[in-house]
Amino acid sequence: MKLDPEKALAATVILLSGEESALRRVALEKLLETAGVQADDFDLQNFEGDTDPQDWLAAAGTTPFLAERRVVIVRHVLRGDLDRAKAVSFKGLPDSALLLLIADEESGDDDRQRRLNTARKGWEKLISTAGGHVVLCTVPAGSAKGLVRAELTKSDLKITERALDVLSEMCAGNASRALEEVPKLVAFVGSEKTVQESHIREVVMPAREWNVFKLVDSVVEGDVAEGLRQLRILVGSPAKAEDAAFRNILPQLSRSLRLIWQARVCADAGVQPSSPAVQSAMLSKPNLATEQDFVKNKAMRAARRINLEQIAAMLQLVSDADSQLKGQLPSFSAMETLEQTVLKMAEVARPKVAVH
Repeated sequence: MKLDPEKALAATVILLSGEESALRRVALEKLLETAGVQADDFDLQNFEGDTDPQDWLAAAGTTPFLAERRVVIVRHVLRGDLDRAKAVSFKGLPDSALLLLIADEESGDDDRQRRLNTARKGWEKLISTAGGHVVLCTVPAGSAKGLVRAELTKSDLKITERALDVLSEMCAGNASRALEEVPKLVAFVGSEKTVQESHIREVVMPAREWNVFKLVDSVVEGDVAEGLRQLRILVGSPAKAEDAAFRNILPQLSRSLRLIWQARVCADAGVQPSSPAVQSAMLSKPNLATEQDFVKNKAMRAARRINLEQIAAMLQLVSDADSQLKGQLPSFSAMETLEQTVLKMAEVARPKVAVH
């Protein structure tokens, strides 16, 4: 992310976009600091993205009372109606206006994330076309580790390469999540000068994507107890098992298995996921070739232990669990359904003993 606050503030409309929440937060802080705006300023107003864009413009266009600019911040703008926003004019704001739109991170399954990504691109195009300033809060591939090292250096700490790899995996490759874990690591290591893998595993709160990968890894490796433990972490409260299953667990399990399927195709062909030789077998979503390195590595490791027939059987079990929770197949409680699914997946993954 490259942000010149003075240049950005020359516009009356600024969109903070991109997938890195930490960078969006830093960008917003820099813009408000440069503009001399405090959280309790009279000429500052906040909206949520699902409100009427015409209200944002009306508020931003109001003549400031105690400041040079009237500042309006709109959070979660991706929840807004883009077509409705296109019907209003972002070009007519006075120079005293400052409308800050924040494309905050949103939860949801693959389908919702695809819709949100389309909406994000639509907002970026709309604001650019309207003469606004778009700040892309992204981190170039491979630079997240450098950011973590730099942040730790501020506290005179180093970190081992293995610890960095584990941190990246547990944060699902998200630089923002990794950076948010740094203050905890600084406090935890105390007088030690180097962050080790053991520190990461003890302190860092893993992303749900990591828990799902860990669940699948455990099942493939035959560690049923660990697989069930990861499932319970993902569920949280058994009373909310059904909600967790539909919102996160089943979609993520299906996604991980589809990535492992592609990895197995690559392994059978003796090529890497980016090889043209296997592109016809790759899915468009999720596509293993476009995933981050840690995802590719995990998928390839799991794929070496199971074959395509076993992966297909596991995918069927995930589909059956979905049908059971929806009442289309016989089932008991949501938690028991999920536990039975993990146990059956482990049975499928278990190496078959040849009978002579």
